[in-house]
This record gives sequence, C-alpha cells and structure tokens, in this order.
Amino acid sequence: MGISEPLLSAAGVAAAVAAMLVDGPNAALVVVLVIPAGLAPTVAVTSGGPALVVLAAAALAGLILGLAARRAARRLPWVAGLDPLIPAFAPPRGLFGPRSARAAAAAIAIPLASWVSFNVPIGEVTAVQGLLFPIAYVWGCGTLRLIVARSLEDLAVGVVMVALAGAAAWQLRAGPSAVTGAAGVAALAPLAVGVAEWLAGRHQRRVARVPAAEAMP
Repeated sequence: MGISEPLLSAAGVAAAVAAMLVDGPNAALVVVLVIPAGLAPTVAVTSGGPALVVLAAAALAGLILGLAARRAARRLPWVAGLDPLIPAFAPPRGLFGPRSARAAAAAIAIPLASWVSFNVPIGEVTAVQGLLFPIAYVWGCGTLRLIVARSLEDLAVGVVMVALAGAAAWQLRAGPSAVTGAAGVAALAPLAVGVAEWLAGRHQRRVARVPAAEAMP
C-alpha cells in the first residue's frame, strides 16, 4: 500500500476527537471542514479520486451554505430566533459537563470501531487490513454525539459526522461507481450546517434587538 495503516488512521481519529470536543456557535461549521480533512488520507488510498471529490464538495458546500445562511439570517426582518446552543434534550448541569460526556463517548467508540474494522469486510477492502477504522470511528463518534446531544448544535454536528462517514463507507463498499449515492448521503452534512448557522444567525439578531426593547419604559 505504501502508507502505513496507523498513519492513515491517525488523521481520522484526530479529526473525530476534535469533532467530539468542539462546541460553540461555529461547531458544525468547523466539523464539516475537519472531518473531510481527517478522512481524506484513508479515502484516497481505499477509494481514489472520486471519493475525495465527494468529501471536498461536501466541505465546500457546508462552508458556503453555512456562511450564507448566517449572513441571510442576520439581514432578514427580525423574528424570535431559537438559540441552537440552549440545552433542549438534557439538563444543562450535572455531575459531568457535556464535553466530558463527549470525551467519554469518544473513548467508548474506539473498541467499537476497532471491532468493525477488523471483522466487517466492505467492498474490496478485507477486514484484516483494518482500513475501515478511521471511517468507523468517525461514524461511531457521530452516532454517540447524537445520543448525548444537549442542543440543536450538537445534533447538527452529529449529523455532519455520520453523513460524511457514511458517504466514505458507501464508496468504500461500492467503488467509484457509487459517487451519486455517496454524494446524496454527504449532502446531509452541508444541510445540517446550514440549519445550525441559520438558527445561530437568527438568535444573534434577536439578542441585538432585545436590549433596545428592554430599554423602553
């Protein structure tokens, strides 16, 4: 193969861990760029150029759509905006913070991804090679981030991770002929980013208008 498996896995694992720990109003936007970069070495070796194009297109579309959605949300007439960072699916406080829970989930995903990569053959990549590990790890981390999600931003990040990992696995299984199907799966990532950035932009516009309203007697 010419490139060692640990080196290929390192980029994907680093990207998945970064995606699990990142939070804040730009989390989905960051993840849609980080995950394709982390999976690129594995995808280049196992699936070739078409798979790289799918990931790169998803990252570019996510960046453009996310920035455009937030910009548009700030310019349109004001309506009450929903803050995507407000905990909606779990209490905001507990014994462990949300980042600690995501870090624990990332650790749990390691043996899961390892088992998948060494026991589940996909396409022409035999299970014993373990080349599926970075993709399986990103997918597992994305699924677990959905499970431990506390906000709409968390859900968007999880969808981005699962969609991009799913697109990579799709092409790994079916080869270059599966570009259309993989692109359809990957398209969920920029859509999730667009929704998250739209909500963030609407909420920021709401915050900017509230002090003026409260200043009235």
